[in-house]
Amino acid sequence: MSENGNRWTFRALAVVIAIGIWLPASFCPRLREMTTPPIEANVAGRLTIPDHERLTVLSIEPEGVQVRIRGNDELIDSLELDQVRVQVPLPDDVFGGGPYSGPREVEVVLAAEDVVLPDDQVQVVSVTPDRLVLSVDEEISVAVPVQVAWIGEPIGGISVDDENVRITPEAVTVQGARSEINKLEFALAGPIDLTGRGLDFTARQVRVRFASEHVRVEFPTIVDVFVPMVSRLPQSSGAGS
Repeated sequence: MSENGNRWTFRALAVVIAIGIWLPASFCPRLREMTTPPIEANVAGRLTIPDHERLTVLSIEPEGVQVRIRGNDELIDSLELDQVRVQVPLPDDVFGGGPYSGPREVEVVLAAEDVVLPDDQVQVVSVTPDRLVLSVDEEISVAVPVQVAWIGEPIGGISVDDENVRITPEAVTVQGARSEINKLEFALAGPIDLTGRGLDFTARQVRVRFASEHVRVEFPTIVDVFVPMVSRLPQSSGAGS
């Protein structure tokens, strides 16, 4: 065989050897993925409350659940906190009939379909516990008056003329638990700092809040407050004769 023929023979042999090394290496991860059995693990599920037009959730018991999942060990190990979400199913027509009598307790059942996972290659086996007790209230939207919260003290002898304080606008729309709105009946602007004040002033764009985590201020969320100050010092009767 000529020297040129030997050269091409060695080149062909080198190609065959390279292919023989590449094929097992390229298919090894795929084969390992296909032959590795899935594993199961328990992870904490984060409870999420969907929006509901007529209900607001005051509390959930218990506050957390465990979700048993099945899948590739690498996928399960890559899951981060809060990636496993459990959407709590809310009932309908809890306050549908009869007079309002305050918050109510309802029981809901959790199923695998309520669990949201970041990868569809991971399956839900079970949810524990599979029942939750919710304290729910009727959600309403109403206009309530605004009151002012104060902090600090004005200069000596001066105080706020409460009867002539002007809030613009005087009312805001709030939305949330009916029992909380009925109990408080007003929203709070401020607090407005009175430290060192002695003259009338206007506090602008004062944030409005409602003193309940189950009620939110919808509109407007800020107001202007005109604060008149008045002297409380006794008036002099003048010089004696």
